[in-house]
Amino acid sequence: MADRKPAPLVSLVIPAYNEETNLRRGVLADVAEYLSSQDYEAEVIVVDDGSEDATAALVEGAKGRWPFVSLLQADHGGKARAVAAGVRAAGGEYVFFTDTDQSTPIRHLGEALGKLRDGADVVIGSRWLKGSSRLGEPLIRNAGGKAYSLFIRALLLPGISDSQCGFKGFRREVAAELFEGLVVFAEESGPVSGPRVTAFDVELLVQARERGYKIAEIPVTWRHVETTRVSALRDGVRMVREALAVWMNRRRGMYGRRAGA
Repeated sequence: MADRKPAPLVSLVIPAYNEETNLRRGVLADVAEYLSSQDYEAEVIVVDDGSEDATAALVEGAKGRWPFVSLLQADHGGKARAVAAGVRAAGGEYVFFTDTDQSTPIRHLGEALGKLRDGADVVIGSRWLKGSSRLGEPLIRNAGGKAYSLFIRALLLPGISDSQCGFKGFRREVAAELFEGLVVFAEESGPVSGPRVTAFDVELLVQARERGYKIAEIPVTWRHVETTRVSALRDGVRMVREALAVWMNRRRGMYGRRAGA
């Protein structure tokens, strides 16, 4: 009888929509090499969100070199649904998600994992905490990010310095509960066209607060990666609307509380 492969301690979910350019510059290799050097079992789940380029083929090629890398293909539904699909497939005790472009480097996973092992339920990277840095970011995007962060703190998440950093980790059962509890970004919330920058992170964190989970923040080094996908005006207006929808849902008591909280 073959030895059973040990369950991973860490599952890393990477949503990917038309990420051929980033994959060709070696970001997945960086992630895989880092995890290979750790003293725990890990898995990487790349969720191909209906890409129209060579994203899936490049991930398939990486699987031969790093067997703990897997590809999960889905119809295009946006980042929230892609990450949710990866969370459902995850087998690790701790589940993280991170952006394909590695604007927040994978090396921050060590400190984040330590926070979860020390009792946090959720850990989030912050680009605004003391000790963090934002590299190469255009002034207009920096100003917009700061304004949105202040808006979210005032409206929904006082004490959370950065809801939007694309690097977050959870105990597995907490991740499953929070993604299952999405309302604004639920599976049935409608079709998606093209790339989208959204506020689904806000809905996750509001739920975590409402349910009494412990949220820890860590400072990260974040590097701006140039992209044509982000429109400061279009995406900013949408994200404000989404945050207001989350605010209204919270007022209606739609995010509940966990048992015993």
